[in-house]
Amino acid sequence: MIEKENWQPLTHTETAELNDAAIQLHHAAQFVALFGNSLLPKAADDSQSSMVWLPALKALASQEANLQRRIRMALLYGSFELQLINENRETLGTFPLSGQTKTTALSFVRTQVRPFGKKADDIQPINHFQLPENGYDKGMPFRMTNPALFQELARYRHNAQLVLTEIAKQYEYASAVATWPHHFDTGSVIPVKFDDQSNPTQTVGIGLAPAGPMINEFYFYVSHWQKKGKADYSALPELPGGAEWQTGKWKGAILRISEVVKKEGAEEQATLVDGFLRAAVEASFGILEKEAVKSLAH
Repeated sequence: MIEKENWQPLTHTETAELNDAAIQLHHAAQFVALFGNSLLPKAADDSQSSMVWLPALKALASQEANLQRRIRMALLYGSFELQLINENRETLGTFPLSGQTKTTALSFVRTQVRPFGKKADDIQPINHFQLPENGYDKGMPFRMTNPALFQELARYRHNAQLVLTEIAKQYEYASAVATWPHHFDTGSVIPVKFDDQSNPTQTVGIGLAPAGPMINEFYFYVSHWQKKGKADYSALPELPGGAEWQTGKWKGAILRISEVVKKEGAEEQATLVDGFLRAAVEASFGILEKEAVKSLAH
């Protein structure tokens, strides 16, 4: 079980009101991701562009690059600014984002690497995916109009890191919890079954995702994937506390943040999320095992 005293209570009940701040943070986080993507070797899982949550700074940070010393770019939620930090989390450069554009943010990142022997054009935007087009792509400046929303979103990331890490560490091959620049989800993948070449053929994913076409608010999720076969959803187990199954184009279990906020205090919220994740992971293992048995029967 997670240490509930480390859970930060969520208090903003109108959860959809956080979506605009989340979109701004998503666009701003691209400058964190491109820092690692530009300076680190490309990984098979694209993890050079992934980000980690630093609780003490309330920041998403890039993977470390070793340029004379270890440095990383970070996006601080509370102050809505980019910072270049070293291995001791000391600030080497700061760029407040409110009132600035994506063009000036990119210029900041490029100037930060020059003292470390890199040229401006060594830092390039990520081009293997595109975010949905937004005014920020056309020169609209970032605006931190309500700091309380950004602070609440910091608590989202903190709590996700806390609870997902606790679940993931129970599985030997689970990936480290990370935040990804494309979908802006914080998550881990648990391999369930491997082929003869040790490639996963069945996985369960756990995470926290922002609002999107399917759900108009942040939500915790548990998904499952298999290389072959089609799962049977005719007898899905019940999930705790308002959680629900999705069996359309995307298949898995979700727990909306609005259901979490209904609970009062850290202990009740943490218990709900932890219970949901554990129940949905167990159910997903069962779905995949059932499919595996069916495949063997054929």
